[in-house]
Amino acid sequence: MFYGNNPAKINRFTKPHFFEGGDKAILLIHGYTGSPREMLWLGTQLNKAGYTVSIPRLPGHGTNKDDFIASSWKDWLRRVYDEYLDLSEAYKTVYVGGLSMGGVLTALLAAKFQPEKIFLCAPAFIAADSRIKLTPYLKYFVQTIPAEGKPFYKEPEYYDCVKDYCNYNYVGKATDLYKLQKMAIKQLPNIRSKVITVLSKSDQSVPFKEKELIDRSLKAPNEYVILEESSHIVTDDVERETVAHRIIEFLDR
Repeated sequence: MFYGNNPAKINRFTKPHFFEGGDKAILLIHGYTGSPREMLWLGTQLNKAGYTVSIPRLPGHGTNKDDFIASSWKDWLRRVYDEYLDLSEAYKTVYVGGLSMGGVLTALLAAKFQPEKIFLCAPAFIAADSRIKLTPYLKYFVQTIPAEGKPFYKEPEYYDCVKDYCNYNYVGKATDLYKLQKMAIKQLPNIRSKVITVLSKSDQSVPFKEKELIDRSLKAPNEYVILEESSHIVTDDVERETVAHRIIEFLDR
């Protein structure tokens, strides 16, 4: 449901994508305050490798702040559950991968449905900003906190669409992310899917020490892709070729 007077608009950068391929499908899940654009380059590479690829838009994302504030972790999780169930009805095999919060949602989905293989790209089980732990209490006193710095986007049209998301931290929504983080960490030992995890030592949003948590909690077979130069959006940064190659190699086995 939309609240406020701002019309919800989706442009070519934030729209969902679907690429028909073979009888094996991949569900790609974007991150918190992001959009399908984060997964688009990786999705096209997976499609070229023969896979059917679905990149849905999470509720409240890629439109405006009122839409975002009206959404919740339940909406985001329900959206990926529904998409996985729909793909499973139509395709022989469904793999799942996500970026940042999308990786957190992937872990929760995997613990419930146990797909054969999943991939976690800079999964946000831990946030570099430790203030997220205070958001369940802060949300009663503060609604927004100005974000530090201003992200640079090559496409002005895309920035116009997401500026409400990247210029402010919405405390109530950060509480939703924190809720998902705690749920996913608790479920990591229950995942039986084969896993490949992509982490970057230059990620300023998810600390590299998260690897210790994953090693300690995840009992399923897991292999790592360790990047040196990529920022948080590892699916579309300077080492994206490596990320795509290793994921395709993993899925093709």
